[in-house]
Amino acid sequence: MEKIFTKYWGDFDDMNMLLFVAIVLDPRYKFKYVEFLFKIFYKPVEGVDSSTKVNNTLSLLYTHYANSLVGTHDENIKFEASGMSQNNEMQDCDVQSQWEKFVENENNVDTKSDLDKYLLDGLEKSKNFNILAWWKTSSERYPIVSKIARDVLAIPVSTVASESVFSTGGRILDCYRSSLSPKTAEALIYSQQWLRTTTFKEYKFEDLLDEIQNLDILEKGTSHN
Repeated sequence: MEKIFTKYWGDFDDMNMLLFVAIVLDPRYKFKYVEFLFKIFYKPVEGVDSSTKVNNTLSLLYTHYANSLVGTHDENIKFEASGMSQNNEMQDCDVQSQWEKFVENENNVDTKSDLDKYLLDGLEKSKNFNILAWWKTSSERYPIVSKIARDVLAIPVSTVASESVFSTGGRILDCYRSSLSPKTAEALIYSQQWLRTTTFKEYKFEDLLDEIQNLDILEKGTSHN
């Protein structure tokens, strides 16, 4: 078991950073939990480096999403500025009152990004927590981070054992099965589930697998042509 764990999780540089970003985007844990885990499983220097890598990945994601929203934000600013100029033309020019309002607005400006706000805000309780519902209701407070969460948390993850999915007779995952297309793998998963829940127990799953293998080979051959 340790050998298998080391193969997939032993080298931090080979891990998908989105796995850790997904943890950070869970308001029950956030970045503090990632740092906590790294302190337990890694040496001090390695733990700090790993935390920095996750933080940099999240920052790059945030910058990418923020830049994609710049066009919409600029249009809103132009619209608001146009409305302000029209209102100013209708009002008397009171420099002092305008100055006081300007200072008040400047003092109320929050320079923190919504990513900073999210990370600094308190953790949510774990009991009966619905993370997708939470992000839906928190999208106004964290407009950019919520879009990242929408995409990252929507990535499907399968926890079904490969032996259980591909065989009812104990056959293990071979070189062919490890290169199945997503469409074929999905067909195998659903077919296995149907066979286990229907009354057609006499139908051999091995025959079904061979048929799907042939279809997959034909599909790959057609795509290459």
